[in-house]
Amino acid sequence: PEKAKLSILEEAVSGIIGGALSTWNQPFEVLRIEAQVAATRGLPSKNIFQTYRHIVAESGHLGLFQGIAPRIGMGIGQTLFLVTVPNILKQYNII
Repeated sequence: PEKAKLSILEEAVSGIIGGALSTWNQPFEVLRIEAQVAATRGLPSKNIFQTYRHIVAESGHLGLFQGIAPRIGMGIGQTLFLVTVPNILKQYNII
């Protein structure tokens, strides 16, 4: 049987969805970055729970999603460029 192929639109939509979903760990990234910034400023070390409480106290729970929009855009761009475009080019025997 011949291998099923996605249309260009299906490839693009799959890449967009995959890229957007690759940001599932944003709250953990915010916690990590906050801890790193504190360390470079010479502030006392905090564990992950203390850092979490600090962010929530200052910015609410939405503070854990700081920078999510640019990260989604970056994830979509990277997925489209590194996965989707090569798959489309392979369909047309360009690469």
